[in-house]
Amino acid sequence: MRLLPQSLFGRLLLFLTGGLVVAQLLSAAILLQDREQALYHAIGGHVAQRIAAIVKLLDTLDETERQRLVTALDLPPTRLSLNLPWQTETAPDERYHTTLFRALLSRQLGPDRPFQLEINDDLLPPPPPPAERPRWLAPGPPPPRDWAERPPRWRRHAMMLGLRNFVVQVRLRDGATVTFQQVLPEEVIAWPVRLLLILLVLLVSVAVLAALAVRTLTRPLAVLADAAGELGRDIRRPPLAETGPLEVRRAAQAFNTMQDRLVRYIEDRDRILAALSHDLKTPITRLRLRTELLDDAPLREKFQADLDDMQRMAQASLDFLRGGEDSEPIAPLDLNALLESLQEDAEDTGREVSLAGTTCQPLRCRPLALKRCLTNLVDNALKYGQRAEIAVTDTPARLTLIVRDRGPGIPAAELERVFEPFYRLENSRSRDTGGTGLGLSIARNIARAHGGELTLRNRPQGGLEAVLELPR
Repeated sequence: MRLLPQSLFGRLLLFLTGGLVVAQLLSAAILLQDREQALYHAIGGHVAQRIAAIVKLLDTLDETERQRLVTALDLPPTRLSLNLPWQTETAPDERYHTTLFRALLSRQLGPDRPFQLEINDDLLPPPPPPAERPRWLAPGPPPPRDWAERPPRWRRHAMMLGLRNFVVQVRLRDGATVTFQQVLPEEVIAWPVRLLLILLVLLVSVAVLAALAVRTLTRPLAVLADAAGELGRDIRRPPLAETGPLEVRRAAQAFNTMQDRLVRYIEDRDRILAALSHDLKTPITRLRLRTELLDDAPLREKFQADLDDMQRMAQASLDFLRGGEDSEPIAPLDLNALLESLQEDAEDTGREVSLAGTTCQPLRCRPLALKRCLTNLVDNALKYGQRAEIAVTDTPARLTLIVRDRGPGIPAAELERVFEPFYRLENSRSRDTGGTGLGLSIARNIARAHGGELTLRNRPQGGLEAVLELPR
């Protein structure tokens, strides 16, 4: 999936953080539900006791004293009214807090006391206090009559608890009706900021610890990948440190063992190639000396031409087998000076090489190997395309050199095959040109030994261009 991070660290961190967020959200939902039920128990029990106490007190008073007491107790958040019409309950409310509050009221009022209960989030707030109420009893400005006029945060809090207003009507002993309308205060129905802050701190701390743990686990993989990439450029790089957990130590040991075996293989191969080169040069030299003793000049020239071909093919084959890997150390190279030198050498022989672009800083490479790679590409361009054009593009991450010619190009199906050892095109790149079919193979081996790549492509306007990309 394109939305997933590309790195292992990013994916593990995404999965762990996502799981933690889901777990914290579920925990918060459970905690809020438990808090809601605890609030219902606490608030419902307190309100039920207060209603029962007021009802028992009103039963003992006459109508005048009863009205006076109701006026005195009619204060937010509980509003009292006398002799309002008895409301018949329409449909039973099966919500948890309704059933709980009904049971608490029945326990406090007694089984023989008739009462009606209605809990409705959309109930209008109670009417403002009467005008004749003493000023010291009036708790500030009256609440608005329209629920929609209240600030949005009140409505959000009400939605959270599912309980904003409720009305209880109770029959007194003499048949009168007392109505209690309860409005929960804002601090009761407000979000538990402290609890949510604790959950947020817990989530952040666990996410940070998860990120550190994932980074610790994935860092050895990044180190191993970097070491594998450097191994292609420098087979004799320092071995990996064999530290850390058991699996990391085993991977480092296996990598170091592989590197040591590769170094020994290359050293053995170099010794074999050196011996083979010496053994081939000796008989060729003896044949040259014997050829000089021939009296027949035409025959002598043919022998010398064959010996030249043998020596050139043997040297090219040995260079290809070395694959650009030799004991030459890596050093900074002024590529601008190297390209100018190649240009001057070509102009001395009457051929044309043009340069476009420069490098910003020296390139760390094997100078002699890279010079041979570029020489092969320039020679091919001059041999089959009359002239060579070299374009240089330098970036902080990669150096790109493009060698263009104006020759006939190469069929698309042959663009990769020409890199095969001893492969030559039948017509334009035949044996008559003096090539052995190893120039491009050696050039690509040198490019890959530096961690780069060499590719060929045909130009739309005609000709061929070789693209050499080298990492910085």
